[in-house]
Amino acid sequence: MSFATPTTLLPPQEARGRRHFGQFSLRRRVLLSQLPLTISAALVVIAVMVIDPGVALESPYIAIGFGGILFLTLLAGVVPWHRLPPVLYWIIPLLDFVAIAPLWTASRYVLDGMSLLTAFPVFWLAWSGFYPVLALSLGFIGTAAATWWPYLPGTAPYTDELIESNLTRPVMVPFMMLSLGAAASILTRSMEKQRLELRASLEKSKSQNRLLQAVVETSDVGILVVDGQGHDVLMNQAQRRTHFIGLPPGRNDGAEHELLLFEADGLTPILPNERPVAQALQGREYRGRIIAIGTDGSQQHLSVSASAMYDDDGEFDGTVVVFQNVTDLMDAIQTRERFVAEVSHEFRTPLTSIIGYLDLAMEEDLDPTLRQFLTTSQRNAERLLTLVTSLLDAAADSSKVTVQTVDLSRLTRYSVESAEVRARNSGLTLASDLPDQLLAKADPVKMGQVLDNLLSNAIKYTPAGGSITISLRCLPGMDEKGDWAELAVEDTGFGMTDQERAKLFTNFYRTEHVRKAAIPGTGLGLAITQSYVRAHGGEILVNSEKGVGSTFTVRIPIAGPAS
Repeated sequence: MSFATPTTLLPPQEARGRRHFGQFSLRRRVLLSQLPLTISAALVVIAVMVIDPGVALESPYIAIGFGGILFLTLLAGVVPWHRLPPVLYWIIPLLDFVAIAPLWTASRYVLDGMSLLTAFPVFWLAWSGFYPVLALSLGFIGTAAATWWPYLPGTAPYTDELIESNLTRPVMVPFMMLSLGAAASILTRSMEKQRLELRASLEKSKSQNRLLQAVVETSDVGILVVDGQGHDVLMNQAQRRTHFIGLPPGRNDGAEHELLLFEADGLTPILPNERPVAQALQGREYRGRIIAIGTDGSQQHLSVSASAMYDDDGEFDGTVVVFQNVTDLMDAIQTRERFVAEVSHEFRTPLTSIIGYLDLAMEEDLDPTLRQFLTTSQRNAERLLTLVTSLLDAAADSSKVTVQTVDLSRLTRYSVESAEVRARNSGLTLASDLPDQLLAKADPVKMGQVLDNLLSNAIKYTPAGGSITISLRCLPGMDEKGDWAELAVEDTGFGMTDQERAKLFTNFYRTEHVRKAAIPGTGLGLAITQSYVRAHGGEILVNSEKGVGSTFTVRIPIAGPAS
């Protein structure tokens, strides 16, 4: 760890409780780096005093060496190193070699391994982070000087045959210390690199976290993140406002099971275990679930979606629940449907009367010209009545079906027979591939309208000379619902692009080709057809290619819609 660059990896609140070495002031770090040598030298002096007090009392070397180390320790803690060039604190470890020399000169007569004291300044120089090669060189030279000094003539305090004055005896010590210093330097540089990478990663993470926090807080969509134990991890401002709307009167906070949550009708309370977050904590994922929150004039409608999170072992680790306020959209849809229903109803009564009186007038003996005028009026009135009926069907609640056992083969055969005359008059070939019988639980009126709409569209949008094929079959064991019935209407008509197909089931939508060709229609038939199919628990699929034709496929469970 470099002395010159203190680390700042820990957050301030954590750093106050657990300080990192690099976060201390330079003076304190220098002092802490000197203390291990000071403590070791004190232990050496104590051991010498206990084992052989004469060595400590008769020779001044012990006092000189230990005194020098104490002085350097005091210097390390007093000098304001942060005001000086960083490399100047090297003075302390370099002078440590000078103080170690007399201390080890005397203590070697009592204790073995005292040359290891030079490891402290060697390590200090190596991990300082400055000029690695110079630090290792100075450590080698300082160790050599301290360990060879006692072997110089006239420096030994005692004459002892156990200690041979041979300059070759300490020759390996400097090299060993050089190796240790090199290892410490490599380790320090590796740690410093990791520290810088970690700090860069942490700063990047903090930046991304700030960005994410800003995005989440400025979003008008409520976002709630819950861990695997059901504890809130994140709730943005929009969700806090929504949460407040659902609180019972007089409450400032509450869990989900205490909130005023209702189904989409705004009246039916949602059971605690069926509420959005409770469902999400069971690992369930869903999209666009409509609920109502709050009561009276403050009630809001929300579209709720949930996505589960999993850890590296595939275990459930929490969920993200998104709440989008769709109150305005719901109000607009209800207003539009109410307007369409009311206007259509008001049109229907006088139109029925007009058509009835035209029928009576046509029964009279009329002038041919007048009969032609009345025929034209009757045709357009009936066309307008058809449009009004379609509008009423679109505004009606298509989710309600009256289920009974129906022979889909017979129902389809009747629709084909009804469409044969129109197909023949349009120059089209109408073929069918139907089983003798296919019983299913369905609403015969609405399924009949599905068949009529699909056949009517196929005839209307297929040019003369084309063909239409309608087929019906049973798909055994598609899923847990059992067998399904599949109805397909294939034509060689105009076809559609992918963009047109994506909007096909939108109310009042008509393709560009149909609009340019001025083909009559309201753009409601397929929207109504889809709603009827979905009410049966089924699906309607479209495969179309521009200029080639289209295939509409309807699938419903034979056992009927789920209760």
